[in-house]
Amino acid sequence: MRLLLLISAVALGLSACATTPPRPLSVSLTDTTLAVPMSNGTTCTGAAPEGATTGWAGTLQNCPTPYAYTVEIDPGTNPVRFILEEIFTALGGPDVIAPLATVTITDETGRTRTFASPPPLPED
Repeated sequence: MRLLLLISAVALGLSACATTPPRPLSVSLTDTTLAVPMSNGTTCTGAAPEGATTGWAGTLQNCPTPYAYTVEIDPGTNPVRFILEEIFTALGGPDVIAPLATVTITDETGRTRTFASPPPLPED
């Protein structure tokens, strides 16, 4: 009887793991695209509408479950950063410097996860 209960508990635990939706692990942001690697190995994306300079919102694409997102570009960016962005764009590398932004991802249950772009540097 105990063996049957143990097997049932293990099976129930494994089935609960299998039904958990994937979670966002990080974000990668360019001025035109948001990429979100997920815990199940997929990468969800969100495209910026033309002329979106202060941010944008939508539903991530290529995801197994729908995730709403918002991208809020930091308006107080350092002026030197703008100069570097212009230089890299002129040299053919417009996506070399990621925009400074906060990305919020919301799942179906209303749980939010917030990421910084670029991610903060690790502390020593």
